[in-house]
Amino acid sequence: MIILIPTLEPTLALVELIESLQTELPACRILIVDDGSGPEYQTVFNALDRRNVTVIGYGINRGKGYALRTGFEWCMQHASDEVVVCADSDGQHRPEDIAKVGEAARAHPEAVVLGVREFVGKVPVRSRFGNWATAAFFRLATGVKIRDTQTGLRAYGPGQLGRLLAVPGDRFEWELNALLATADSGQEIIQVQIDTVYEDGNAGSHFRPVTDSARVFRPLLSFGAVGFGCWALEMFVFVVLASVLGLSGPVGLAFAVVASRVASGVVNFLANKSRVFGDTSRDRIKRQAVQYVALAVALLSITIVGVEILTLIGLAPWIAKVIMDVSCFVLSFSVQRRWIFRRQRLVGERVGSKQVNFSRQDQDVVS
Repeated sequence: MIILIPTLEPTLALVELIESLQTELPACRILIVDDGSGPEYQTVFNALDRRNVTVIGYGINRGKGYALRTGFEWCMQHASDEVVVCADSDGQHRPEDIAKVGEAARAHPEAVVLGVREFVGKVPVRSRFGNWATAAFFRLATGVKIRDTQTGLRAYGPGQLGRLLAVPGDRFEWELNALLATADSGQEIIQVQIDTVYEDGNAGSHFRPVTDSARVFRPLLSFGAVGFGCWALEMFVFVVLASVLGLSGPVGLAFAVVASRVASGVVNFLANKSRVFGDTSRDRIKRQAVQYVALAVALLSITIVGVEILTLIGLAPWIAKVIMDVSCFVLSFSVQRRWIFRRQRLVGERVGSKQVNFSRQDQDVVS
């Protein structure tokens, strides 16, 4: 088993973690990837060298995703038949939990194994909210329930590393992208419960709340940006037809409304298909167009009914409209990603996750 630990600007706590790991798992090999920490941290890496640890890296910071892929490439070249367990260097993962996740991966080499936390006790607010938001987004995008989508404790069988090298993203977004790719491919996800540990309020984290959150939620943000751009296009076409070309009266205005909506709808469909959801297929485009139109009609009907119901219970019409528009935005994203522009799975593939409890002596599968 290979334990892969990417690190940036580590402290001596990493050396203590390595010492504990070598006591808990004396047969494992430990690979450290230095994500451009700089010469001032060489003392820590020298201490790791003395612990018989393999240290690789590069001169400038490239991000956690880049560091993980660098580690996977090393594993494919030097230990191609070994299970790889990825862990964080900031003390969040106890050696016994790393061992449990590795044991689960050995028993299920075709699955992705996650060490998931319950988020009990003293958990930083940003960490608790961040995990809730990414877990909600992940379930919205895939339909799969993962309790801890931000966990850095993950294990992969040796046959999975080549696929992981193709996952896009160089920084923290890589981990969510990898989970999305796993769910989209139908690969099994196994969740192993681990302790919730935050050292010094997670002060050692290099996560940048604004920049990295934007990277993580890029698909949803792109979906919203495309929607806004198409709304602006619709308004522009309507103004050109109604004001510049002088279309007026019931028939003229009706034509302007329909023509502008069709124009923005075509652009929205094509942009979502290729840019937001990355679907480059051409053989399904007619069926997808029909599904897209059906979704648009359904969302319009839902909005009308929803606004009527909300106004009947006393909400102002504009508040009711905002609530329904937000709801339909979320629903539209989910339907388009999971069904209209979904990745085509191979026959026999399935998607899902399960909870697995692993002790050092036995293994039990629970629902």
